[in-house]
Amino acid sequence: MNTAVRVIRAPQGLPRAEDFSIGTAEVRQPRDGEVLFRASLLAIDPSARRRLPASDGRPGPLGAVAGIGGIVLAGVSPPQAGLDGALVGEVVASRHPEFVPGDLVRGGNTWQVFHTFRGEYLDLLEPRPGFQLEAELGVLGRPGFVAYCGLHFAAKLEAGMTVVISAAGGAVGMVAGQLAALAGARVVGIASGDKVAYVVDELGLADCIDRTNETITAGLARTCPEGVDLYFDNAGGETLAAVFEQLNDFGQVVVCGMASEYNGAEADFGPPLRPVLRKRLKIQGFVVYDHYEHYPRYREWALEQLDAGRLRYRVDVVDGLENAPRALANVLTGRNRGRQLVQLGPLPHVLGQRTRQGTQPDTVVGETEGVSA
Repeated sequence: MNTAVRVIRAPQGLPRAEDFSIGTAEVRQPRDGEVLFRASLLAIDPSARRRLPASDGRPGPLGAVAGIGGIVLAGVSPPQAGLDGALVGEVVASRHPEFVPGDLVRGGNTWQVFHTFRGEYLDLLEPRPGFQLEAELGVLGRPGFVAYCGLHFAAKLEAGMTVVISAAGGAVGMVAGQLAALAGARVVGIASGDKVAYVVDELGLADCIDRTNETITAGLARTCPEGVDLYFDNAGGETLAAVFEQLNDFGQVVVCGMASEYNGAEADFGPPLRPVLRKRLKIQGFVVYDHYEHYPRYREWALEQLDAGRLRYRVDVVDGLENAPRALANVLTGRNRGRQLVQLGPLPHVLGQRTRQGTQPDTVVGETEGVSA
């Protein structure tokens, strides 16, 4: 049985359960060069909101949008690589020479359990000591790599800088804050609720502004009295406008995401640009697809940091595909505690069931505590 979530009406504001239906969908057997896998975990990104149909019928800013009656899009469509995917799971059938049943893969881009894709659009996941499947959608997956690309290719990060990270307890912000701190910067996060303590006590940031208890302007004045040198923006909206005023001359803004804006209509105008002129600011957007060739380097570095205990991460798992709409509402309102995942069924009990390159695979139990590091 293949369970799928379809969008049955364009959401008005925050998506609600009534905007979706839970039903069945076809399981297509693989053709030559294709792989069929059963997904165990689905990642929920705030940008999924922009892949739902708009109430006014306009196309979304992220490319493909699910049509009314279509299965909800979880990620890039059409995919170009496994990193574009939003799911991890186990191969059940293959007509591709590099994949066999029992392999673990990352890929897929819809809210359903079974997925059939060409092998080149999937990443083969090799179990290792300490392997956790959840990490492949978080710190070792697209969010971690996005943070790495933003600070390495869109910013000029130097030791001694004051760096501010919005959504610092979220999927990308968790890694971005730690990356900047490891580079010798003084890092201040922006978060809410219990994520504030997590950002400081567990991730090691110098301070964190609780956006529910004080204004961003007041928080920046308190935590960054000498100004901000680099702002890593995951929020957009009023947060971005407030940071503009606290940026130092020749400061930098890296535009990674705009989670606070995904649930509303496209704004006619952005924040005032007068500070950009007066302070000679540099604003740089980036697209992670431009840097996929650097992913092996990032993965090697991240694994070393995880093993050494210098990189921490957590996930927030909701059980059952029927709860994916609620999980999307969580990330749009900041109620998630870490990388938001949906568990679609039992995790593979034994990970890594095949022998590759003459080595015996490690046997690792798939059930975890829900924390990636």
